[in-house]
Amino acid sequence: MSVAALSSALPFFESGVLFKIPIGAGVPIQTFGVIVAAGVLIGASLLRRYAEWHGVPDEHIRGLTGWITVTGFIGAHVFDVLAYQWHELAADPLLIFKIWAGISSYGGFIGGAMGFAFYVWWKRLDARLMADIGLVGLLPAFSIGRIGCTVVSDHIGAAVDPDKWYAFLAMDYPRFGDAVLHNSGIAHLAQTYPGTSEFIRAWNLGLIELLYLIPVNALLLFLAFRASKRMPAGFVTAMVGVLYAPVRFLLDFLRPETSDPRYVGMTFAQWSSIAFFAAAAYFASRVFKNGTAAETMTRTSGEMQQKLRTILKDEEAADKGKAADKKDAKKASLPAAKAVEKAKEPEKAKEPAEPDALAIAKREKEEADEREAAERRKKQDEEWAAKEAAKKAAEAAKAEAAKAAKADAGADDAEAADADDETGDKKSGKKSKKK
Repeated sequence: MSVAALSSALPFFESGVLFKIPIGAGVPIQTFGVIVAAGVLIGASLLRRYAEWHGVPDEHIRGLTGWITVTGFIGAHVFDVLAYQWHELAADPLLIFKIWAGISSYGGFIGGAMGFAFYVWWKRLDARLMADIGLVGLLPAFSIGRIGCTVVSDHIGAAVDPDKWYAFLAMDYPRFGDAVLHNSGIAHLAQTYPGTSEFIRAWNLGLIELLYLIPVNALLLFLAFRASKRMPAGFVTAMVGVLYAPVRFLLDFLRPETSDPRYVGMTFAQWSSIAFFAAAAYFASRVFKNGTAAETMTRTSGEMQQKLRTILKDEEAADKGKAADKKDAKKASLPAAKAVEKAKEPEKAKEPAEPDALAIAKREKEEADEREAAERRKKQDEEWAAKEAAKKAAEAAKAEAAKAAKADAGADDAEAADADDETGDKKSGKKSKKK
């Protein structure tokens, strides 16, 4: 391995503890944890923005985010233990509960999907729209997490031939030194490829996956937040599954044969990729067959955010107004309250004027109560008078209608009687003629 070849690769760098919180011996804050936390916050912000644009209540935004995040982290560890560390469970049965001791990305997907499915079923929500909302937050958060994987060399792949054209994408890992002692991945790489050279050129699979996910995220966010030509609900979810699973399947071929357990010749991630791709392809066919675009509250998400800011400002102004009114009312009632407090002091501490102040305050309160009672009685009397007037008017109208109907009936009877008389006269005339 020539020096020229080594110089064209990515240099190895290590980022572990950023700082320590001064509690006891010092709590270390790891680079990976900070980056993952930043990814979760950014993903949650995008998720909220997309959900608010589609009119999803805050209750479901918080519920969906919480369920996906918690079940995702639990699933990431549980499936990592079951798929990659199952042989260590006999020695340490509590390993399954040690959330910090290993995570798997596909385990996180499975756990998050289970939490999502339960929450959507529980709340009877639109599964397609909520799936898109979840992916809009999940994929960017996961991709930012891959930055953490890159800087701590969490996913070291197989050795790379330095003479290949793609070798510049690999990283030169040290064969000796502290890095080998502190990083189990580098130590495993050195054991897998023994030698005397200073560096081992190998894949940093976290970096390779990150480079692929950057354009996928750009496409995802463009299609999700595009105002014109909205895609059917569920399209974003199907697209992510179809685009991610095949690439992840191929990347696992770049791992050393001894790094991950094989099940019938393939890793847990590869079998998961096959299952996820099949599910995404089937889901995509359903979306294209009978899918419709989800309705949005405004033309663009930016307009929705502006509308929400306006509502928030109005609510803040209303709260300030209520607080000011409450303060004024408190000031207005302060003299009477002071008089009452004075009246409650011990008898020997009272002054001659205090009983008068108490009597005045009491009289003022009684007068105010009497005025309120009089106003209520007046209002009740007015309402009763209005109801009586309306009732009388209705009865008068009913009587008039009955009178008119009776008059019409009498007229009809008179007309009928006249008609009968006329008929009788005609018949009498005919009889006279016959005689």
